[in-house]
Amino acid sequence: MVAPSPPLTIADEGQRLRRLTRVLFAAVWVVPAGLSALQFAFVGDASGTHYDMGTALLWQGTAWMIWGLWSQVILTLVDRVKLDTARLMPWLSLHLAATAVVCAANVLTIAWLDHLFGAIGQVTSYRYALRVAVVNHLDIQVVLYWAILGAAYMVEFVRRYRERDRAATELEQKLARTQLEALRMQLNPHFLFNALNSVAELMEMDVREAQRTLTRVADLLRLSLRSAGQSLIPVWQEIELVELYLQIARVRYGSGLDADISVDPSVVDLMIPSFLLQPLVENALKHGLAPGHQDQAIEVRLGRNRDSLEIVVEDNGRGLNGLLTTSGRFLAAVPSVDGLGIGLTNTRSRLAMLYGDRYAFRMSNLTTGGCRVEIRLPIEG
Repeated sequence: MVAPSPPLTIADEGQRLRRLTRVLFAAVWVVPAGLSALQFAFVGDASGTHYDMGTALLWQGTAWMIWGLWSQVILTLVDRVKLDTARLMPWLSLHLAATAVVCAANVLTIAWLDHLFGAIGQVTSYRYALRVAVVNHLDIQVVLYWAILGAAYMVEFVRRYRERDRAATELEQKLARTQLEALRMQLNPHFLFNALNSVAELMEMDVREAQRTLTRVADLLRLSLRSAGQSLIPVWQEIELVELYLQIARVRYGSGLDADISVDPSVVDLMIPSFLLQPLVENALKHGLAPGHQDQAIEVRLGRNRDSLEIVVEDNGRGLNGLLTTSGRFLAAVPSVDGLGIGLTNTRSRLAMLYGDRYAFRMSNLTTGGCRVEIRLPIEG
């Protein structure tokens, strides 16, 4: 079994781009070398002399491919000598000196090749070939040097931009994950303390039932740990957690609590934020219902609404206190959602971090009494 490759780091991507750049700068000269060879083979030189393809390729290939070597020197200078406005004159002096060396070496090489292969009207004098090379090629060599230098810096700036962009993206993602996990860890102890308080109250009345409730709490913790570190879990896993929580809640609210959970089969495998439903159910119990009263009901529904997952939690309790006010995409009780406790505060924060403005959250009083919480999440993919 082949082990999976580790993900590329920012440094790895930078090194890979550098290697690719060097290969391209070394190989690109094959194109002008081939075109020049074809010209000498089919059109001929300035005197009209034609050359066989082998000679033309060797001649022009050598003249052009030497730039493949010089381009590696230029890339090394770009890597080691940074373009800094504060040290512009030393940088400019270095490349002017490099231009003089490279262009002089290339002109001497071109003159030697022309003399060797008999160019310029079959003139055999190296001095004459050198003079012609200076007149015909020196300016082109200078332009080529600075064109390569400019292209190299363009690639370098692109590489640096990509590195900074990816580093910023990774930092933002790490920050978001840290904030989400902090919110989730804040929610879990709050949830656990409430469950243990129910067990503590039961210990004075029914030890055996308290033991069974502790077992349910342990199961609940197991499910919570299973989703630890995961910001999103399947709907069915979240329903398991809510059902266990309701079993524990019945210890405090009694058998008069009627809880109904209905889930559309088409959404059971969709991913939703972990611990999303439990705070909504807990809020309905804490702010809407009263322990020991009869005919108290909570209804939880999950289904599709076009391209959204619709989550509804309703209770038949006393409803929200105060007027309803609009706050962004929220309709909340005065003074704000924050006033309703840690659970709903964290729910709002986590939804905003995970979905931005692509979700809806609404709280309202039912005409028949009680409160309705409705959340709509985008169905991804």
